[in-house]
Amino acid sequence: MNIKIPPYPNFIIKNKTLEANPIPIENKSSFDGLSNQLIMMVPFNESEQRVLRTRAILHQGINYISALPNPVHLFLTLGIENYNLSENIKFSKFPKCGKQMGDDLFILPIEENGTHQCYNDYIKYRTSSIIMLVSSLEAFINHILPNDFIYETEKKKFTKIEIESPKVNFKDKIEKVIPQFLKDEKFWDNHIEIKLSIDKLYQTRKNLIHLKTNAEDDFSAYFQIIDEMLDFNISNSIDSLISFMNLTKSNFIELSD
Repeated sequence: MNIKIPPYPNFIIKNKTLEANPIPIENKSSFDGLSNQLIMMVPFNESEQRVLRTRAILHQGINYISALPNPVHLFLTLGIENYNLSENIKFSKFPKCGKQMGDDLFILPIEENGTHQCYNDYIKYRTSSIIMLVSSLEAFINHILPNDFIYETEKKKFTKIEIESPKVNFKDKIEKVIPQFLKDEKFWDNHIEIKLSIDKLYQTRKNLIHLKTNAEDDFSAYFQIIDEMLDFNISNSIDSLISFMNLTKSNFIELSD
């Protein structure tokens, strides 16, 4: 699964004049005099130009610039890529790394440092995938709400800045803010499975981020959380996230060839 990563911001200019004096980068032989934070006008055809943001990356005296990606899509693709890497380890590397001890048992040898790289990488990529998927979800909610949006409860009103702060917790953002934004208070009644999947994903990520021993001895420390993470259905979470995003904002996530 490949996700298209659009730039952000991504404004279209048609038959309009900017009240500015853009510097034609292609005509400059040096980066001298330019900020590393730039706004670019990029022509795509004779009738359309786009205004994009960039931040130069300096490496060995050379500045590399391109359009800044939308972080929602960027984090989502990173979550998917890490999941795919974990699956590749399971299907391709485990059989090669392990020593067969029976019909249904392979032992991954314990190396000098006390663990096995393939086993470690599998856990790392799954953990990273879950964390980045939730990061994408949180960024998406902040992204789609307009600056003048007001979230109303029985006791108080919250501005967008307050919604993005700890004043509004994640549960309320999902269960209350989103339906208000969509003007559809029964939104989740029609998408219960997606809601349950998102709740499980968020709780799993929360357990990993705030890793607690939850044990009286070393043999059970961390084990329950890692155990649940290894059985967690990441593929279902990815599908649910994409469905939720596109239900909330039409065609927000597009697949590339």
